[in-house]
Amino acid sequence: MAQRLSGLSHEEATGTAKLVYEGSDRFLGRTANLQRILATHSPYIARWFGGLVAAVRQPGLGATTDPRLRGLACIKTSMVNACSYCTAHTSVFGQGLGMTEEELEALMDDSYKTSPLFDDRDRAAIAWSEAMTNNTAQRDTEAWNNMKVNFTDTEIVEISMACAMFNMINRLNDSFWTDLESQDHNRKQWNAVEGLSIEDIEAFAGRFAEVGEAERGKQVAAE
Repeated sequence: MAQRLSGLSHEEATGTAKLVYEGSDRFLGRTANLQRILATHSPYIARWFGGLVAAVRQPGLGATTDPRLRGLACIKTSMVNACSYCTAHTSVFGQGLGMTEEELEALMDDSYKTSPLFDDRDRAAIAWSEAMTNNTAQRDTEAWNNMKVNFTDTEIVEISMACAMFNMINRLNDSFWTDLESQDHNRKQWNAVEGLSIEDIEAFAGRFAEVGEAERGKQVAAE
């Protein structure tokens, strides 16, 4: 299936879209095709989308909890939704966090529940993500109680945000028929933020205001 919506190349992008690509490359390791679609057609949403993904998923750019737990939530969510694009992305990122092929295989079904590869915290986060994705979390008291036993409230919020974010991303990619990039391209996610901090992403975000103002000024002048 051909991708339903176009995405500008790095060379074609200008203004806010170009800055979105720069931010994606810097804080997410590469620009994914979904971000190209969003930046091309709605750059003012894309700039905040990229920041949200970086803050929720990446180590040290917003979320304060163990990135492995958030990674497990992203992977299981994508697998439950059968989003092949996101499963490939999140699995590659998981490998960058140190997850093994055996762990990824156990996540594909209920094997994670008894696998010695996962501890109680891992299993609680995975089960909660599965419940949220299936929209059963509201009434799943066992999954909730396991979260309360194993995690602080901050950890619960951040694991839940990772799951909720990828439920949105799964729907976008499936609906847009987003083309999957090469594995080498997606491996650029690994250690993308080494040496970067939340101060760096905040400083980068501040550049959007000036670029956007100039861009909108040109649009008004053209009219």
